[in-house]
Amino acid sequence: MARATVSKHNEETGHSEAKQRGKRGRPRGIATQTVYEALREEILTLIARPGQYLDEYQLEERFGVSRTPIREALIRLQSDRLVRFSANRGHFVEVINIDEIPALFEALDLYQAAVLRLAADRYSLENLKGLDDINENYLLAASDGDFRTMTEMNYQFHMLIGKISGNTFLAESYKTILNYSIRLTFLMFEKASRHPNDYENYYTRVYNEHKEMIELIRTGQKDMLEEQSKLHTQLFCSRVISFIQQREGFRTAPQDFFSQ
Repeated sequence: MARATVSKHNEETGHSEAKQRGKRGRPRGIATQTVYEALREEILTLIARPGQYLDEYQLEERFGVSRTPIREALIRLQSDRLVRFSANRGHFVEVINIDEIPALFEALDLYQAAVLRLAADRYSLENLKGLDDINENYLLAASDGDFRTMTEMNYQFHMLIGKISGNTFLAESYKTILNYSIRLTFLMFEKASRHPNDYENYYTRVYNEHKEMIELIRTGQKDMLEEQSKLHTQLFCSRVISFIQQREGFRTAPQDFFSQ
């Protein structure tokens, strides 16, 4: 009787563990994370195009997992505003909507200033070193013309500031805004001509403004940080709008937003 009970327990345990694994034996949590990270990277870098249909069956076949981790990953991407779900149609890569860009600038301006002010109170020396290392890698990538690494380093720099703020609500919202921003950045790099003055006029300025942020965090100058944050947002805003005006006839001028 005891042996039969043990056998039944092992069988039930095996079934329970199997339910937590994908088609090839990966635990479901790991499978979900794998799918999420791969799709997120493709969406942010525009490998997965805005508006592209995400077929769940094809994703199952591609990643070798069951439908459940695929759907869990897509739900996470929805919360990041990288994927949109349409009833009776399925999941699609979120489009880049030009009409939303002024709202993006407004949100970026507010959330960036908030996380910077908190970071000035909550940083560690290790945090500052991390920010400095990322910024130096940004400059190195810029000098090499490695736009993909540049964009990733810029993203990591601001994500780390969100983490240093110690406020998960602010950091998560800031991440959502950065996700949208990074897709715009890749769109600009993909479509824009590479002018030789870009390195000196824009990329070096981004690097210098990051350096200034690090120093202001270190010295706890919150009001100066807020001013620097606005300048940094305006720099990005001006570049995006200049790009859009050349291609879409977008009428909003950078100063219109910042004079409000």
